[in-house]
Amino acid sequence: MSRDAGRPGGTYLAGWLFADLLLVIVLVVLGSEVPAAAPDPNPGPTPTATADPGRSPSPTPSDTSRPGGLDPVTVSVGIHLDPDALIAGRPSETAELTRQITQEIKRYEGRTAAFVMVFGTVRTGSGTAGSVDTGRSDTYATAVAKLLPQAAPQFFPPYSEKIIRGYHDSGQGIPSGTARIELFFLLS
Repeated sequence: MSRDAGRPGGTYLAGWLFADLLLVIVLVVLGSEVPAAAPDPNPGPTPTATADPGRSPSPTPSDTSRPGGLDPVTVSVGIHLDPDALIAGRPSETAELTRQITQEIKRYEGRTAAFVMVFGTVRTGSGTAGSVDTGRSDTYATAVAKLLPQAAPQFFPPYSEKIIRGYHDSGQGIPSGTARIELFFLLS
């Protein structure tokens, strides 16, 4: 006796067979893809156009000695401010942010941050005992992020949420008012 009295056994298995065949085809296609060729680390000279049509272009070497992109080694600096005063835009707190940032980035003189993440911590209680207020922490971190390019314009890129971004930090033992700034530099 069959499982389905109204359905023949072969028709019942046709759907599963089709699904299995489709899976095999996908695996074969994925397995047969050829990876993109790696760029030549030592390409030949690149010709440049000249103003004189009678002369042939003269080759100039191209600089491909270093790959572009962000340096995978990040640098973390920390500051400590009154979050409510900074969020309110008090000039004294903005000046304190500038003072602390200038002090922290002195050792990286000559470099420019390419991407910046700011992690702010604001607690509801005093010190490290209170719980983290994630909303105020995000607001604090964003306020710090927006002021960084003003505090050190030669070091930080212009403010953009894509380049400088604020987040909350709910780690244990971090005092309220702490902003940890994670710096990413371009490879040099």
